[in-house]
Amino acid sequence: MCHQGEIETVLFVAELESMNRYSVKQVYEKLAGVKPRVHWDRMVWNRLITPKHRFICWLAVQCRLQTTTKLARIGISQSSLYMICGLENEDHQHLFFQCHCSCQIIQAVQNWLGLLMNGNLNQLVRKTGQCRASKFRKQVILAAIGTAVYLIW
Repeated sequence: MCHQGEIETVLFVAELESMNRYSVKQVYEKLAGVKPRVHWDRMVWNRLITPKHRFICWLAVQCRLQTTTKLARIGISQSSLYMICGLENEDHQHLFFQCHCSCQIIQAVQNWLGLLMNGNLNQLVRKTGQCRASKFRKQVILAAIGTAVYLIW
C-alpha cells in the first residue's frame, strides 16, 4: 500500500521528467507554489534600510504589529489609547493612516525628499514604485518611508 508522501513524490518526479528543459525556477514554483506579487516588497527588503527597520516594516505591512489595542484585548496593557496623540485607540489603521501626528511625520519626509504625493502610506509606497525616478532614488525614498514607519511605531 502506498502512503500519501510516496504518491506525491512519484507525481513530482513524473512532472520533473515531463519538463522539456530543467529550470530551477519551475522546480521552485512546483515545490512552493506560485505566490501573488505584493507591492511592498521593495520597501521591506530594500538594502538601504537597517535590519530592525525592515523587520518592523514587514510586520507593519501585514498588520501584525503588537499595538496597545491588541495588547489590551489580551490583558497585557491597561489602556488601548495611542500614547503619542492620546485621542484614539492604537490600532494599525490609526497609527499609519488616521493619526495627525503620523501624517505630519510622513508629510515631513515627503517635503524633505521633494515629493508631491498625497495619500496614505500604502499609496505612497505604490506611487513610489510607479514614479519615473532612478532605481537608487526610489530606494532612498523607500528607505525614508521605512524609517518613518519605524519611528511612528
